[in-house]
Amino acid sequence: MLPLHSTASGIAFLAASRLEVVSAYLEKPLQAFTAHTMTGPETLAKAIAFAAASGYSRSSQSYEEGVHSIGAAILGADGQPIGTLSIASPVSRVDDAVAASQGEAAVRAARLISARLTGEA
Repeated sequence: MLPLHSTASGIAFLAASRLEVVSAYLEKPLQAFTAHTMTGPETLAKAIAFAAASGYSRSSQSYEEGVHSIGAAILGADGQPIGTLSIASPVSRVDDAVAASQGEAAVRAARLISARLTGEA
């Protein structure tokens, strides 16, 4: 199990979660895994807000040096997250355009998986 605050999957999961779940998580101490890990609740809240608005999250070297990832939540029938999917790439191969393209692909795939799991597709 990976910590929610230091991975794109975890941030995507939080972005799709109920407000009380997010609030409780933001009150916990946030452990640093690399020099890039978000350990401040305000910084994490901004990443969660980006993910909620865009449908996907980004994480660059937050859990492992040299790794950039994109995450999108998979939702259950009640609209709550039941999992996530992610795309990991070497950080040297990702710029904003690549991240946006990967993000759009992750959102499409997560929505399709969610729809199939809930019988909507």
